[in-house]
Amino acid sequence: MNIQAISKALAGHTPVTTPFRPERSRAAVALILNEWQGETRLCFILRAERDGDPWSGHMAFPGGRADPGDESARAVAERETAEETGLELPGEALIAPLSEVPIRLWGRDVGMVLSPFVYRLEGEPAEFRFSHEVADAFWVPLDHLWDVANAAEKQVSRMGITVAFPAVAIGEHLLWGLTYRVLTQFSDLLDRPLPQLVTLPEGLI
Repeated sequence: MNIQAISKALAGHTPVTTPFRPERSRAAVALILNEWQGETRLCFILRAERDGDPWSGHMAFPGGRADPGDESARAVAERETAEETGLELPGEALIAPLSEVPIRLWGRDVGMVLSPFVYRLEGEPAEFRFSHEVADAFWVPLDHLWDVANAAEKQVSRMGITVAFPAVAIGEHLLWGLTYRVLTQFSDLLDRPLPQLVTLPEGLI
């Protein structure tokens, strides 16, 4: 599926959003598309291992928390992407916003909302320049994400309870959790649902 078709599919989407207020705990991420050598690819980062970070070591989209000086959720996504990866997202790169996603940890509302935005970068992207929060980054073909051969599951145990979460295998890493929820929304809007080995647990992530 090329970026032109993706843009057309997202053009009819009316995202569910709330007014951006700097005092509210908010985060935003960028789903960055790129066509290169006949493939449509999506950018993911591998978060660095950090104590106290519930998403330490996870596969994720570039992005992060809002700062007091940010004027909008979109500004958060673009600033954080530049800081984490070195990729600049000019205004014309925006394709569409997606609906906000409430952030939960094991069913507990942490009082944060995640705003996803879809972008396109033309041609060969610049080399990544990582911040201390990022261990690595990848351009992953969309066909890889939608290939049933890469469907996986992530076993997570907490307080004696083990839950299987749907995931996508990307090399030696698993993409799951909050990023998987955002990717599911994106894929469903394109009428290309992700293949799943297990059902997404409602309300846990």
